[in-house]
Amino acid sequence: MATQYVTGASPVTFVSENIQSSVGKQYSIPLALLGIANGQPDPTNWLAAVNITAADPDYTLVFSLVASLTAQGAISVLTTP
Repeated sequence: MATQYVTGASPVTFVSENIQSSVGKQYSIPLALLGIANGQPDPTNWLAAVNITAADPDYTLVFSLVASLTAQGAISVLTTP
C-alpha cells in the first residue's frame, strides 16, 4: 500500500496575527504533523491540536501559508510504494 507524507526543507513557521490573545507568538509546524487532503498538505489536525479554531485569524493564515508554500514547491506531498 502506498504511503503519503509531507516533505520539505524545514518546518512551517509563522508569527501569530491574533491581536486578541497571541500576537507575536511564533509557531512551528513539524511537517510530520501536516495531514494530506485531496493530494495537498493539510494543517487541520495541527490546528486542532494547538486549539486554533476557525474564529482565530491564525486559522486562515495557516491555510494560506501552507497553500503558498505548496504552490512555491517549498513543501510537497511525497508518495512511496
